[in-house]
Amino acid sequence: MGGSVLTFWAISGILLAASVMLRLVAGRAVRGAALPPLPVHFRLWRSLVASAVCLICLGGAFSDLGASYRVLNPPAANGCRAVVREFSFLFAGSGDVYTVKFGGIGLRASSWTTDDGYEPVARGSYTLDWDENTGVLNLLGGIDPVWPGIHVIPCS
Repeated sequence: MGGSVLTFWAISGILLAASVMLRLVAGRAVRGAALPPLPVHFRLWRSLVASAVCLICLGGAFSDLGASYRVLNPPAANGCRAVVREFSFLFAGSGDVYTVKFGGIGLRASSWTTDDGYEPVARGSYTLDWDENTGVLNLLGGIDPVWPGIHVIPCS
């Protein structure tokens, strides 16, 4: 696994763009054939689903504005990695740590909040230790506290 993170909303947007392109290609391929028109309720349903998918992609993109992702070192003995998402806005901060196993899908293992928009991983105020295939992320607060400070990362 590399050192970069592809977010959920980006993957959703890529899949949405691919489905639109396939729809356009399929529409042109059957345009010459004599097909009955689609019922109104089917076209309405298709429009609602497309709108919902677009709103989910946009919502995910806006929720990630200002968030930063970091792949932490070292990896576990079995190759499992810890990925951190940190976000701060005004005087509040938060973070999530994800377990990323083989295949690259991240599962949230733990979360925290901070004071004054503090991002401990971005500032290098953390330690990550692995005991076999279980990690312990210790976030050091300093002046700005982190709640909770210790996070277990299961990776079995």
